[in-house]
Amino acid sequence: MSSQKALLDALLQDVSAQPNAIVVFDLDDTLFSTADRHLRILAEFAAAIETQNARAAGLLRAIAREQLRYAIADTAKDAGLEEKLAKDLRDFWFARFFKNPYLLEDSIIPGGPEFAGEVIARGGRSFYMTGRDEGMREGTEASLLRHGFPDPDGKAATLILKPRFDAPDFAFKNEALHRLAEMGTVVGSFENEPAHVNLFVERFPKGRHFLLETKHSGKPVAPHPSVFRIKDFQR
Repeated sequence: MSSQKALLDALLQDVSAQPNAIVVFDLDDTLFSTADRHLRILAEFAAAIETQNARAAGLLRAIAREQLRYAIADTAKDAGLEEKLAKDLRDFWFARFFKNPYLLEDSIIPGGPEFAGEVIARGGRSFYMTGRDEGMREGTEASLLRHGFPDPDGKAATLILKPRFDAPDFAFKNEALHRLAEMGTVVGSFENEPAHVNLFVERFPKGRHFLLETKHSGKPVAPHPSVFRIKDFQR
């Protein structure tokens, strides 16, 4: 099996060899870890219920990064929260998780900024294509710049967001792939969702497509056999 470094280096070689090469990056749990965003919301909810239910607040504060599940409801269940409180937590989480100030809590997946920058240094373009919507542009751009990613100014790097919050991620990305094909040659992509990385394999079969082994929705979709699995972007 090829090492992670060898796999990433091979993609960069493709970028160097292909005029107008494009590499596409998802954001949540691909370039960014959302763990600290979840933990901030859990801490705020714990503070909000402290006087009424100190025990539940303590359970929430005890949740460690490695115990976080993709769905906040599953995290609450694992922590032992009663059903009513778990529902309240989900509502509290939903009102915050997709808001610009909370996006700044995210940390990077190691090596991500450097790799996106190296794509550009090799003559390619880095596209950030995410299920976040246009209402999250301000926080997303600020987070990218804060962590040293190439500036998504529409030149060497571009940020593609959903037009509306309620647009399904899968349908949005499926449509966006057709636009990408008109902008250059997609030589590689990075995703954390198996169903989404399979879209890239189907649309750009000659590219190198990667699945980040972080967190995903748990939908029963197997990644295509050609998909490479990596833990981060370190080389």
